[in-house]
Amino acid sequence: MPEGYLLNARAIAMLKKDHQLLHSQLSMLRGGIANQPNNTMRMREESVLVKVTDLITGRTTTQLGSGKAEVWDVDEDGKLEDAQRDELDIYNDSLIPIPEDSYIRVSRNFKSGLWIPVIGIQTAIAKTVGAITARSGTTAGSGTVSIYYLTSAGVLTDTGESVSAYNIAGGAVNGSTFITIKRVEGSPFWVVDMEDCG
Repeated sequence: MPEGYLLNARAIAMLKKDHQLLHSQLSMLRGGIANQPNNTMRMREESVLVKVTDLITGRTTTQLGSGKAEVWDVDEDGKLEDAQRDELDIYNDSLIPIPEDSYIRVSRNFKSGLWIPVIGIQTAIAKTVGAITARSGTTAGSGTVSIYYLTSAGVLTDTGESVSAYNIAGGAVNGSTFITIKRVEGSPFWVVDMEDCG
């Protein structure tokens, strides 16, 4: 066989050194996996379920609201359990605050790394500032409402924020009336859903 195909002592020594290095790296990798919870490597999470621990305020114009939440897991039986991890700072792109003890799913914004609710608030409690006019033909009535939230003690609390609400009913909504409003999916418009008729 030509000499070019033979391994000399130097080449064998280099192969042995490479083998020892690979063996050492493999041992370190195995040790790292064994030391991880559930024997799995910890990956950067992009979406988690959280329980709100501190009211997440609503957005004010271009400034996101914020609050605290703790990560929760779902076990094999579908039961929610506290993951016993650090609290997360959650940022809210909705005008509607998210009260304590709410369970929501949040995802990490790709650019900033901030945690933001996956699905925006679709329904809210509100109180009319003045009357909301009635619909006229195909033109919806409208008015301004203050946004409220319900505390864990059941107290209706003003957020200090207001939005325009549209009325598709044939009757006006009186001023200083508690209502619920819903957002039209895929749009910024809020529509009167329920009026206090008491």
